[in-house]
Amino acid sequence: MDFDVNVTKNLPKTSVNSRLQKRIVRLKTLASQYKRAECARDALIAISSIASTVSCLDDFYKGVHNHLKQLVSADNFFVACVCPISGKIEVPFYRDQKDDCAECYDSDTLSEKLESGLTGYVIRTAMPLLGGEDKFVQLEKDKKVIKQGTSCHVWLGTPIMRQGKAVGVVVIQSYNDTDNYGQPEIELMSFICQHISGVTERLKQNTQLEKAISVRTKELVNAYDELKQEVSERSNAEKLQKSLFDIASLCNAKIEDQNFYQELYKILNQLIDAKNCYISLHDPVSDSLYFPFHTAKQKQSKPKCRPFADGLTEYLIKHKKPLLLTHQNIQQMIDDKEIFQQTPYCLNTQKIKQWMAAPLHVHHNVRGALVLHHSDEDTDFQEKDLDLLKFVSQHIARAIERKEAIEATQKNCIELERQVQIRTKELATANQELEKEIQRRKHVELQLIYDAKHDPLTSLPNRSMFMERLNHAINHVKRHPEDCFALMFIDLDKFKLINDTLGHLEGDRFLVETADRLKLCVRQNDTLGRLGGDEFVVILDGIQGINDAIEIADRILQLLSQPYTLNHHKFYSSASIGITISDEHVESSEAILKDADTAMYQAKSKGRGRYIVHRPMTTPLSV
Repeated sequence: MDFDVNVTKNLPKTSVNSRLQKRIVRLKTLASQYKRAECARDALIAISSIASTVSCLDDFYKGVHNHLKQLVSADNFFVACVCPISGKIEVPFYRDQKDDCAECYDSDTLSEKLESGLTGYVIRTAMPLLGGEDKFVQLEKDKKVIKQGTSCHVWLGTPIMRQGKAVGVVVIQSYNDTDNYGQPEIELMSFICQHISGVTERLKQNTQLEKAISVRTKELVNAYDELKQEVSERSNAEKLQKSLFDIASLCNAKIEDQNFYQELYKILNQLIDAKNCYISLHDPVSDSLYFPFHTAKQKQSKPKCRPFADGLTEYLIKHKKPLLLTHQNIQQMIDDKEIFQQTPYCLNTQKIKQWMAAPLHVHHNVRGALVLHHSDEDTDFQEKDLDLLKFVSQHIARAIERKEAIEATQKNCIELERQVQIRTKELATANQELEKEIQRRKHVELQLIYDAKHDPLTSLPNRSMFMERLNHAINHVKRHPEDCFALMFIDLDKFKLINDTLGHLEGDRFLVETADRLKLCVRQNDTLGRLGGDEFVVILDGIQGINDAIEIADRILQLLSQPYTLNHHKFYSSASIGITISDEHVESSEAILKDADTAMYQAKSKGRGRYIVHRPMTTPLSV
């Protein structure tokens, strides 16, 4: 900062007030910036908190909008997303002061308008777009967009990215000519888009998980209702034979037991002549029929797995009802070409006298059959035997259901655990990133405080911080009259000449080197500051008397008189120093600073390169 010496002599108080006013304005600006940074930090933390707890996208958008309006002009705000199924652009959240709401258009019309406008342009480019009317007119001329809606003063659209692809856009715009957006707003909107992408993915996973849980719960409720109905029917019916309870007990046993079918056969054989018995199951994936259990009186080999065709077992599964057939019934079905037309190799029914079977209903579908047959004249299956077989088949089906349900539950548990681990890892990563962001912002806050109290060129305390130190020194002297301090006001000679001759860059280098030289002259407990321009001040704390101050002033004059190398040339400079000593009568920091300033101007008027000591109620001492 340059000062006119003559003007300062004539109007010292006005000049000081002017400098103070400028400092006050600057401090207010820094305070405003700090307050805005603090508000931005609080809003971003709040948005992060909402993103981790919200259970509904609409609530998240409302929360983001409310916090965003605290930071920027965002009364006009909307979110557009690309539907992953239809590919159309949808608007789940919309707020605008002039244009119609998104609900006023059908989905096709709305998507076409957005795709041809600025929103579609941001999705296609996957880059933020910031501009005003002039930029949008140019985009129209280049046929990249088609104008949609009311013209705005400034428009900012930021893409929502997922796996490197733009899946949506968050837009703020203003119709007010005084509103403008810049790089901070772009970074803010990018931060919000990251959270929108994460929240959308999290809610999508939650919805899928809830749907799967709902389906499984419904299945379990249905199974429970059916079992409850069976218990009620059994309680109202006649008591069944002990073997039937044994069957029920067996069905409640561990279904993974390898001997399940063998134990079931033993119980069944006590009720019915089941010397020839087999269980068949249909695999819908391979469309084949296989036989997990088989026993025969004649020690016949176990049937092999075969394609699902037109045998007796397939006929039963297709018709989904129990059958009790005689040899004549079977022969009639063969003659009517209902069975064994595609599989003549399975036609081995010549010796079968009766064939009895019941379908196995698994998950409300017929998945197989429980079959008994015999070739003895003395054996005769009755309808009650068919009812009993039907009862047994129900228990077998329940066992199969439970086995599949347990396997499905285990699979779901494994998948759920995997998803929880993934989500936990993501949350841990997000928390780490948030902690890093908080630490970074704290560092920025400390830097702002430092910048507000230090000169940006020399890193010395500025006027604000220096005045705090000076007030502290004055208060200390008032409490401890036996102590004293000295105040030096240093003004560099020939600084204006260096600035005018070599330019401001070399002038700044001159000031920086001067500050470094002054640091070598003062003590560790002293305070060296720069008020602006070529004016430096020093508080010599805890001195014994004026001689200590004079000794330091001599060192300063000697060191500053040494040549400076500026722009490859040597330049010589000096300084005018005003010194004042504190006493118990000092009133304020402004008063003692004015005394030192007056002494400095006296030194400058007496030829420069010297110091003047101002002593209260005495004549100044010059050297």
